[in-house]
Amino acid sequence: MHIIFKTFKNMFLDLFSMFRGFTYGFLMVGIFILVVGALLYGILYLMNVVL
Repeated sequence: MHIIFKTFKNMFLDLFSMFRGFTYGFLMVGIFILVVGALLYGILYLMNVVL
């Protein structure tokens, strides 16, 4: 009985950590897209103002 409980506990912890990694990956990709977009917008805006 103890082995079954330990197995389910490990499965739950694995699923929880996979979900946390999945959301963390989405957050990092979203922040990366936001920063790259802001840099591109700023560079193009400055080129438009200067030229």
